[in-house]
Amino acid sequence: MAGKIGLAQLDRLVAETIKRFELAAPDPAADPEDGYLSVDPRHATLNDQDVHYAGTMHFEADLDLADALDLDGALAHGAATLKALGSAESLDVRRAKALGDLARTQTALDLHTQGATDARGQDGLPAAREVVLNAHFAAESVRDGDVVQTVFGPTGRLEERHKLLLLDQVKAWCADSRTKVTIKPVIDLNAELSAPGYDIPKPIREQVALRDRTCTFPWCTRPARSADVDHVVEYDHDAEAEGRPQPGPTTSSNLACLCRFHHRLKTFTAWTYRMVAPGVFEWTSPHGHRYLRDRHGTTRLDDAGDLGELPGRP
Repeated sequence: MAGKIGLAQLDRLVAETIKRFELAAPDPAADPEDGYLSVDPRHATLNDQDVHYAGTMHFEADLDLADALDLDGALAHGAATLKALGSAESLDVRRAKALGDLARTQTALDLHTQGATDARGQDGLPAAREVVLNAHFAAESVRDGDVVQTVFGPTGRLEERHKLLLLDQVKAWCADSRTKVTIKPVIDLNAELSAPGYDIPKPIREQVALRDRTCTFPWCTRPARSADVDHVVEYDHDAEAEGRPQPGPTTSSNLACLCRFHHRLKTFTAWTYRMVAPGVFEWTSPHGHRYLRDRHGTTRLDDAGDLGELPGRP
């Protein structure tokens, strides 16, 4: 298994395994040597004992995952705004200034809204959190008499950054009265969806991204949602006009996610691939070496495969 994935993904799997073991253990803090697993690592600390000669201080924080993504998005927006207003400073400096602006904005907001609640106790402000996260949890139906309930497992997977996600975290996010929650319908990843023509409609694009998870080129881990959706067998734009059957239809079984770099590599070089099962691909290099790629990683199908021939491998 370890040979199928890169070092970064291996590190994530080790951390995820540790967390899953902690959740499965009857008492995670029973062993003093493992007590650190049950400690909440969140903090926000200002090191005010060390002021840099440039007039700066070090601020360090470990945040809840959703809070961290919210903050990162806010800093990216603030940095872009400063650049649009004419700032010639570096991105790091603009992000640091945006963090200071957030602090001053929040202080002003607190003063402005103090006591300004309506009869329902609401402050009239829009949802504070609208970050889009795609979470996946295994579920099973449990019958309790005549009632059938859906029970979710304690851990799931977050598409963004391929992180382990705890069900308790999702419950905490949804419990915030100023969080906007959107529930998307479940998509059957094994269904064969199709569309006429070359364009890929949104439901099929969503299904393919959920099925592939990442770019399907050997060892590539770039997220599927930011990748192109490629026709495995090339779509023939002249087939219908010339009365020939379409060799590369727009169907689930003929579509795969490829990041832009590997999409171009497949299009303009001798790299070829085929889908041997839903979400499972066999790649052949220009030198004839073969690689099998599925959601668990990449496996070389011949001993002569040269890893140096894999462009864009992380």
